[in-house]
Amino acid sequence: MSDFNIENELKKLPTSPGVYLMHKFDGEVIYVGKAKNLKNRVKQYFSDSYQKTSKIEQMVSNIDYFEYVVVDNELESLILESNFIKEYRPRYNTLLKDDKNYPYIKLTTDEAFPRVFKVHRKSKDKATYFGPYMSGGIVKEALDYIKDNYKLRLCKLDLTNPKKNKYKTCLYYHLEMCSAPCINRDETSYMKEVNEVKDFLSGNTKGIVKELEKKMNECSSEDKFEEAAIYRDKIITINEITEKQKIDSKEEFDKDIVGMYREKDIAMIQIFEVRDGNIIDRNTNILNIDEKDSDEEVISSFIKQYYNETFFLPKEIWIPVEIDEKELFDEWLSRDKKKCKIITPKKGSKDKLVKLASLNAKIQYDQKVAKYVREEKELAIAYDDLKKITGIDEVKRLESFDISNTSGVLNVASMVVWEGNGFKKNDYRKFRIKTVQGPDDYASMTEVISRRIERFVNDDAKFNKLPSIFLIDGGLGQAGVVEDTLKNYQIDIPVVGMVKDDNHRTRGLVYNGVEIDLHGYKELFKLITKIQDETHRFAIEYHRSLRSKEMLSCEKEKKQKKSK
Repeated sequence: MSDFNIENELKKLPTSPGVYLMHKFDGEVIYVGKAKNLKNRVKQYFSDSYQKTSKIEQMVSNIDYFEYVVVDNELESLILESNFIKEYRPRYNTLLKDDKNYPYIKLTTDEAFPRVFKVHRKSKDKATYFGPYMSGGIVKEALDYIKDNYKLRLCKLDLTNPKKNKYKTCLYYHLEMCSAPCINRDETSYMKEVNEVKDFLSGNTKGIVKELEKKMNECSSEDKFEEAAIYRDKIITINEITEKQKIDSKEEFDKDIVGMYREKDIAMIQIFEVRDGNIIDRNTNILNIDEKDSDEEVISSFIKQYYNETFFLPKEIWIPVEIDEKELFDEWLSRDKKKCKIITPKKGSKDKLVKLASLNAKIQYDQKVAKYVREEKELAIAYDDLKKITGIDEVKRLESFDISNTSGVLNVASMVVWEGNGFKKNDYRKFRIKTVQGPDDYASMTEVISRRIERFVNDDAKFNKLPSIFLIDGGLGQAGVVEDTLKNYQIDIPVVGMVKDDNHRTRGLVYNGVEIDLHGYKELFKLITKIQDETHRFAIEYHRSLRSKEMLSCEKEKKQKKSK
């Protein structure tokens, strides 16, 4: 924003509370903050007398322009700041690492006759989510218990309109693993089981155990010992899942116990989620921080991000340090008419539990951060080598394309995205080739890139970003047709071909008509291999799914002809 004069704009700042966003010259949001007084706070960044950390100094040197949003009060500014940090993930904010590797348990309370299953991320729907869980083992254990003891459906059928759809019972019903709500639409008894499952996953197992004990005693008094044994085994399983996570706490209300360990520019946060006196989950979170950030700043940043959209909030959150604006945080956390407050224990059993969580944070740091730091360094080296080869200033987003077909039949293409430090699977795209007949990879690639760019030009929300580099599976020819296609749209983005050897393994890169041997670039070789393999896998997977559908369609046609 070349016409933006920072000195003039500073004079226009209001004294109201609000949120400010610092931008680079290309529009990237590099920092988000909130302020009681926007004028005083934003001016500090550009004042020579204001002491800044090295990270803030670097951030200020990159500011091309800023914008701000005025709000009515501090609570609104806290909410808006949290939302902006989540949306933009600014590089100079203390950021919570993505928890995409931690699974959730999803209960589809937003559909008729809910299902329960494992997912790797929460969606913006009205389902109920439990987690994230640090361990996949506890998820499997919980789901196995539910499958063995409840008859919730396992299919994906739409049971909203019983008159519109007619179904037949499936194998799960005959194995007594499903109550078949597709034909036995007893919603009352089904939802009773759903609510029990919800209580179980929330850690509220006392009522379930009490009911099971009652049934077990009734069966025993009536000499129905086999049925009594079934209830007994259910009680034992529930106790095994919950008791092994028992925590020494007399208060049985819901709470999160937060511990922290930090070293250099990384902080590890460990949370014990305690429900009804039991730790139902323990999860670990990594934050990138400035070494000069105070413990209070780190914990405050974590709370704002972690609890921003948490579907369940406990009665209390115990943290290791006092934070400023505690009352403001308490007000923000008390959502949906449920009170939630932050506690900083000073002594006694509560303090011991917070210290225990902090000790666990250190253990997790020792186990995980060494690997994380090594991977970050390796990726930085790979990016530096890629920048040298292509001459670009910054690697933000890589889009990789591959064509797949069987002797020119069912031509398809895949688009895989690498952004930051990993694959961005939400941005993956599949293409069914429409204009090419036969095995013509050049023409197929031309069509795919044209369609991808057209979608961007037409402001399609699914293609609203362009990459730093286009990675193309293939050599000089494939890279060349993509370069020509981009020229037609007057788009200047480097195109790099990914070349494989005779054994179908990554060998080198093609750029500007020259092949570059990757054996001298160890970390870049590893990155390109990973991206190329994933792109190929995604294309093959799509091609196979279409081929299977085609075969099924052919079989169906044959049967119809025979029946005639």
